Amino acid sequence: MPDPPTDIPPEFHSEYEGRPFQSCTRCGEMLAEIAEGYQIFKLYRRGEPIYEYALCHPCHAGVVREFSAESRNRLEEFHRARVSLNLGRWRCAVCGNTREEDPAMEFSVTGACQGRRLVHDVMICGVCRHEMQALLSQHTREVWDRFVDENLPGVPAGVVVPGDLIPA
Repeated sequence: MPDPPTDIPPEFHSEYEGRPFQSCTRCGEMLAEIAEGYQIFKLYRRGEPIYEYALCHPCHAGVVREFSAESRNRLEEFHRARVSLNLGRWRCAVCGNTREEDPAMEFSVTGACQGRRLVHDVMICGVCRHEMQALLSQHTREVWDRFVDENLPGVPAGVVVPGDLIPA
């Protein structure tokens, strides 16, 4: 039986599965059934997807709760002061540059979804991703590296930047 229709753009589909994400990367629950919604995250380098994951809202909130208060406060302040949520997935939400303007040729896209529809999306260029990573405490880096080890096999520690998450 084919998957039900979705308005989630193919860019937010799982490269690994070749279809829209079905379940939370952390808990395995069916994403379309999570009332609070979920986030899809993908990192690209030189136009190629490097890694991807989908987190239901309860798992996202649970991971963020494990971050140090210092990191949470810094990331929240950064988002409040610097992130523009109206630029979509084609311009960096922090600096406004397009994907092609990043000298590192790296960017991430995050989509906030509800059921089978995309509610909101953002792009963050590599330069701004690294700036956000500098805000993280050692404790938060360790929490995030543990998440990566447990949920994203084959992705090296330190590559995934939790600052890319849309704050809960």
